[in-house]
Amino acid sequence: MSTAKTSLITCQQCGRRIMVRPADVQRGSIVCSHTGCGATNLLATAFQYDPAIVQGLPGFGELRHSVSPDLAYPLRFGANVIGTGDTAQVRVERYLHEGRCYISRRHCTLTVTFDTWSGRLRYQLQDGAADPTTQASMPSLNGTQVNGSALRPSEQIDVTGDDILTLGGVDAFRLVPYTINPAMLATYRVELDYNPDRTQ
Repeated sequence: MSTAKTSLITCQQCGRRIMVRPADVQRGSIVCSHTGCGATNLLATAFQYDPAIVQGLPGFGELRHSVSPDLAYPLRFGANVIGTGDTAQVRVERYLHEGRCYISRRHCTLTVTFDTWSGRLRYQLQDGAADPTTQASMPSLNGTQVNGSALRPSEQIDVTGDDILTLGGVDAFRLVPYTINPAMLATYRVELDYNPDRTQ
């Protein structure tokens, strides 16, 4: 990537400033010209991924019941309210245990976003959900756990495919994240302007 101006970086070995020219940026490295140094400094080109990639994805992952893995609940991009009620975006079965269901109508919220730096979908879980009328956060009746640890009120944590999500202390689910195809991801890579303060 070329730039029309020169800039200065600090040599990683001797700590003195080096002038970086457009040709150095294109090459991706610069050799320190100070006497007795000669260290090669790699110039980092920053990049991220265009979030428009999510518009072409066939899915965003799913939740699978741990006892009946054939029961899969697809997720959508954005907030997924999980529960047994009609207003939940991910409506799960009313699993009964001795005649009682421990999952609330709007039990928890699993939000799917796109991380522009890593190029991966990010999954964040929170107990409870916003009330559809007042938008006030309402916790579940029986709590939400990740790998056996209960989420605190208003706590939001990242979850991965290795985590077990337990709703109401009884029914466990496993997140099956969606992995974006690397070849597709590469077409959405956006090079950012060279930052002279970034070296590897």
